[in-house]
Amino acid sequence: MTKLVHIARREAVLSVALALLYLAGWAATAYLVPPGLTLAGWPLWFVLSCLFNPLLFVLLCILMVRRGFQPVELGEHHEP
Repeated sequence: MTKLVHIARREAVLSVALALLYLAGWAATAYLVPPGLTLAGWPLWFVLSCLFNPLLFVLLCILMVRRGFQPVELGEHHEP
């Protein structure tokens, strides 16, 4: 297995893990928060699952790309 394939698989696993974590976070905030709680007149489940979670995971995506991904050369140069 070449180094490029290893890097691509690692980055794919990180991306899928973050997507599954987002889904779990969304489901937890949407279904586990009692429906009667509110924040500034909005249902708390909505604020958490539709406003807070996306902002949090955009920041986590940025962090993952900056810290977990590596630049690769896609030009004519190939490793043996």
